[in-house]
Amino acid sequence: MPRKLILPLLAVIAFTFMSIHIARAQRDIPPQQPPLDPSRSPYKATLAGAGIVEARSENIAVGAHLPGVVTEVLVKVGQRVQKGESLFLIDARQQQAELASRQAQLESSQASLRRLQGMPRAEDLPVSAANVEKARADMKALQDQMNRAEELFARKVNSAEDLVQRQQSFAGAKAMLMHAEAEDAKLKAGAWTEDLAVAKAEVERMKALVEQTQVEIDRLQVKSPIDCTILKVDVRPGEFVGAPPGQPLVVLGDVDVLHVRVDVDEQDLPRFRVGLPGLGYIRGDAKQPLHLEFVRVEPYAQPKKSLTGSGTERVDTRVLQVIYAIQSCDQKIYVGQQMDVYLDTAKE
Repeated sequence: MPRKLILPLLAVIAFTFMSIHIARAQRDIPPQQPPLDPSRSPYKATLAGAGIVEARSENIAVGAHLPGVVTEVLVKVGQRVQKGESLFLIDARQQQAELASRQAQLESSQASLRRLQGMPRAEDLPVSAANVEKARADMKALQDQMNRAEELFARKVNSAEDLVQRQQSFAGAKAMLMHAEAEDAKLKAGAWTEDLAVAKAEVERMKALVEQTQVEIDRLQVKSPIDCTILKVDVRPGEFVGAPPGQPLVVLGDVDVLHVRVDVDEQDLPRFRVGLPGLGYIRGDAKQPLHLEFVRVEPYAQPKKSLTGSGTERVDTRVLQVIYAIQSCDQKIYVGQQMDVYLDTAKE
């Protein structure tokens, strides 16, 4: 083949392939069916909203009251628990040791109070009486010596120095008798009222400290606030947990009746009325409508947070949250599922 015919031949072949490709590309593509049929409104006049399934009690996120290391998790997902039942335990050894110390201090303060309340002791009374008698006898003996010294001094037998010494000894013995009598009266009167008040206050203070420690130990046992079902457990034995806000360790709720939290766009609020009937469709199931019963409106329009993922969804808007109860149905519904909700505005 002559060399000059090669290039025209290659051009013809390339043009042929290009023509075939263009012809195939111009063919109409048959319409594709969606993998799942989208839900459609069953009403003529409809107000639509996106909903999230939640527990009747709302989803309660339980955290720890105090920081510490988790020693035991007592519940599992799906378990029914009663109000006040423990969910998990935090290490309480330090608080238990402190409780034992404070209980001992309480017993000591109570014993001190009982000692004051039991005064005077029966064994102390004879001793005190004996001290009084001894002081009285000593005073009489010194008084007799002083009288003798005065007589001798009057006769000029004794010196004035000896007389003064006897008189001072008698005065000291008299003071000792008064002291012994005063001590005896004090002993018989019992404990001072102010001492009793101080001892009682100390007992009450220690009782309060013991109760405070018991409360701290009780707070280390995280308990269920209601009768409910465990929806999620996000804590394990050996983990350290703190007490910051927004850190749910256990999520629970009353799922005997499920609710739907519906976001109504602020653009649709002029058409919304309290008590509108509605139907809901779980995402992925457009054939089984769920009958919804109006529960309440949360009268605060807030920025939209629950996103459906739709490409046409507006996020720069505010929504009003309306709560509906899901009436009895046969299909299984889980907390957290999304739902398409349609409200019948024709029955305003």
